[in-house]
Amino acid sequence: MTHARASIATWYGGALLLALAGPARAQGPAGRLLTTADGLADNTVQCIAQDRQGFLWVGTQDGLSRYDGSAFRTFRADARQPGALAGNFVRALAPDAARGGLWVGTGSGVCYYEPRTERFARVPADSSASYFVNALLPDPAGGVWIGTETGLWRYAPARRQLARYQYVAAGAAASAGRRNSVRALARDGAGTLWAGTGEGRLCRFDAATGTLRPEPRYGPPGPAPLSALAAAPGGGLWAGTEAGGLRYLPPGGPAVEVIRPRPGGPAVRGIWVDARGGAWVATAAGLRCWPAPPGPAAAGPGPLRLAGDVQALGPDRTGQLWAGTSAGLRRLDTRPSPFARLAPAATGPVWAVAAAPGGLWVGTEQQGLLRLDPRTGAVAERLRHRPRDPASLADDYVRCVLPDAAGGLWAGTQHQGLDYRPPGAAGFRHFRHAAAQAASLADDFVRCLYRDPRDGALWVGTEGGLSRLADEKNGRFVTYRHRAGDPRGLPNNFVRCVLRDRAGRLWVGTGGGGLCRLDDPATGRFTAFTANARDARSLPGNFVRALCLDAAGRLWVGTEDGGLARLDDARTGRFTAFGEAQGLPNGVVYAVVPDSAALALWVSTNRGLARLDLATDRLTAFDARDGLPQDEYNAGAAGQGPGGRFYFGGPGGLVGFRAAALPPPPAPPVLLTGLRRMNQAVTLPDTAVGQRRLLRLGPRDYVLTLDFAALDLRRASRYRLFYQLEGFDPDWVAAGPRREATYTNLGPGQYTFRVRGAGAPPGAGAALRLVVAPPWYGTWWFRALAAGAAAGAAWLAYRQRVGQLLALERVRHRIARDLHDDMGSTLSSINLLSELARQHQLGQRPAQAAGLLTQIQDASRQMLDAMDDIVWAINPAHDGMADVTARMRAFAAELLEARGMALAFDVDPAVGALRLPMERRREFFLVFKEAVNNVAKYAGGQHARVALTYAPGQLSLLVADDGVGFDPAAPARGGGHGLANMRARAAALRGELTLTSAPGRGTAVRLRLPL
Repeated sequence: MTHARASIATWYGGALLLALAGPARAQGPAGRLLTTADGLADNTVQCIAQDRQGFLWVGTQDGLSRYDGSAFRTFRADARQPGALAGNFVRALAPDAARGGLWVGTGSGVCYYEPRTERFARVPADSSASYFVNALLPDPAGGVWIGTETGLWRYAPARRQLARYQYVAAGAAASAGRRNSVRALARDGAGTLWAGTGEGRLCRFDAATGTLRPEPRYGPPGPAPLSALAAAPGGGLWAGTEAGGLRYLPPGGPAVEVIRPRPGGPAVRGIWVDARGGAWVATAAGLRCWPAPPGPAAAGPGPLRLAGDVQALGPDRTGQLWAGTSAGLRRLDTRPSPFARLAPAATGPVWAVAAAPGGLWVGTEQQGLLRLDPRTGAVAERLRHRPRDPASLADDYVRCVLPDAAGGLWAGTQHQGLDYRPPGAAGFRHFRHAAAQAASLADDFVRCLYRDPRDGALWVGTEGGLSRLADEKNGRFVTYRHRAGDPRGLPNNFVRCVLRDRAGRLWVGTGGGGLCRLDDPATGRFTAFTANARDARSLPGNFVRALCLDAAGRLWVGTEDGGLARLDDARTGRFTAFGEAQGLPNGVVYAVVPDSAALALWVSTNRGLARLDLATDRLTAFDARDGLPQDEYNAGAAGQGPGGRFYFGGPGGLVGFRAAALPPPPAPPVLLTGLRRMNQAVTLPDTAVGQRRLLRLGPRDYVLTLDFAALDLRRASRYRLFYQLEGFDPDWVAAGPRREATYTNLGPGQYTFRVRGAGAPPGAGAALRLVVAPPWYGTWWFRALAAGAAAGAAWLAYRQRVGQLLALERVRHRIARDLHDDMGSTLSSINLLSELARQHQLGQRPAQAAGLLTQIQDASRQMLDAMDDIVWAINPAHDGMADVTARMRAFAAELLEARGMALAFDVDPAVGALRLPMERRREFFLVFKEAVNNVAKYAGGQHARVALTYAPGQLSLLVADDGVGFDPAAPARGGGHGLANMRARAAALRGELTLTSAPGRGTAVRLRLPL
């Protein structure tokens, strides 16, 4: 047994050592390297895990990154931020399948990521424990096992209890150092917990004693720490060391040393075992896979899949393996590819494919015609051009091939015409274009061949027109060409494809002239359908490369400049287009092949293949990320073989696959992944945006961005997403490559944001209700207050208006009264005096008549003055005190100077800026006028003084003289009511009127008017 183990170990070890020592050659598809330029926290990746939701978590030396298939989101430690990561040096990750969270081991301890809140909760640590975490393993009971430099720990979150377990050697006490350092953890199918120690031992956890006990079947410890463990199907265990050693522990037997450790050997960083039992081993020198556990008949290691320092491995649920390196993150496909390249060394670029009973005919660019065995891809027959053999193939560049039912073989060449090999013949018959022969082939540049199902005629598309073989024996063709000036002729001579539909219509695809229908073979009359920029239902492109009928008899058109189109109405030429916006990998369609069994179409493009589900119109793209050997294909190079196999040719050769091996992928979950305000990431206090159903926004949230993703780590970037903000967007919006939606200046109200995948049923995807609060001036209470204030203001305005109208009415009444009283009485007096003067005139009494005329003159002057006062008072231009004082000065000067009195008129400069309403101005002026009239009539003095002064809130008027004065208590002279009128007017002004006088000491009248 020992000898057998050594032999196996020597064989495996030598194989890997030679591989690692030799030049690193990566074989097999590896995805693009993802680095910090793509959003990764740091390029040194130390651990990888996928959580229950489908996110890929990547632990680096400077933070933790979460990848959704399209973009990274990074979490970092921040002692000032509650709920932040425990440390940036992330060493281990362990998904919690039960709760959906993630255990994170860092250089500063362990924390737990809660997806509901997107926050981290620290695991309490023993004061004597080292915080540096080497490994994590979830416990089925809901806890986590933690491997550190000071031993093995188990944390039970339900009890918040942390327990420590240490290594115990037989007959020895527990010791510290490398013996208790736990570097790797694994659990096998039987539930046994395994630990690799810094001493190089493999230990199993003894639950009964709570200790780590060395596994005797593993053998003596190696010279270096045991750094990686992985359980294999059936109960086996793989173990790798930091010195490059690799052992396999089978169930029930001793360990097999697959690779011997050696000083300076490439350290084993991680091991992952796939579903078939293959072990993927990541080392400092690259990544390699052992297809099965070692044994006498086992195969050796596979080729180097990835070169460089590979530090971590993590599978996802789509069959991909993610490899963390010191330069970034890569993805590899571990599943067998459903696509196969047939005879890649023999074919070269392929331009034609056709299935025949004897195999698969392939037209190549340099190797002529090849017949392949579809089961093995081996070349069964090769037909080449031989210059000395006129019966050989005319040209090695074959553009189309068509086997006939009788066993013959037609081949169209690049520029040497059409060849035909009759059944059983060894050589070819050649059909060439001859300019002098009208019945010859249209052109030697042959591009397509088509056997008409209606009459068996052979149609040949060339770069010089469309030919139909009318007489095979004599090589005579009927040719249709473009005729200048004839709109009903063939629109273009570059004929790329021909097809007759179930209604008997012959369709012809041209290179630049669109799609046309041959309506009358006798006259060569065609109907053309071309692209029209003003008609969205027209043909999407004029360079037609492929034609196809689906199971329902509908015509499909593949164009070089507009994608794929379905003819919906042959009479009017209405099409439905399928382009990149609908999920086509590229707008250049080279071939379309029906899959009747699956009710689908297969389409080749410049960027991979696509399958169109005819029941749902859903397009699924395939490219190198799905194992496709090549993404670019050639025009017309497509065909279907027996057993549901499809073939597509391109510059890299021929690709074959079984459609049944490519079921439509399930729709990935669509989630909201982030929220930004003003382009700044926002962490919600209680629940992550992806877990919320309602989000309230304030009036200052002018710019809102919602991030979302389709959680498919294989096809996320190719999965089309649509979003709509109900209440704002009138229709669904295609998300494009940037998985985000930004809205600005949303009005107050309620909205619902929805995001879904293409073809998803109503209600699928993610939804978030948004409630945008109004600003304070848009709230209900402010609107109620504003409405009340507006109503109050309207009521006040109404009252003010009513007051103004009433005041105006009072003014009118007063003016009418004044006119009636003053003017009426004066006019009555004038009328009476006039009558008396007339009588005196008739009675020859001129002296009496003259006296009466003088009275009439005085009365007229008084009436004019009163009229002037009324007109002046009602004029709003005179509201300013500057106009009032000017009139006062003029009136006093005219009246007093006529009496020989000297007038002193003093006005405070501040008075000129004041304004008085009409009523107050009139009453104020009349008080002044009455006072001046009294001075002129009764004072009998030499001097008079008028003074206007202003103090805050008060206007003062002083009218004084140095005349005879009087006793205010004595009866008024003249029997008038002047002083009483002045007091009444002062009261109307809410002012104070004072009179100071004494016999021989003059008189002073003072009016104080509040403003």
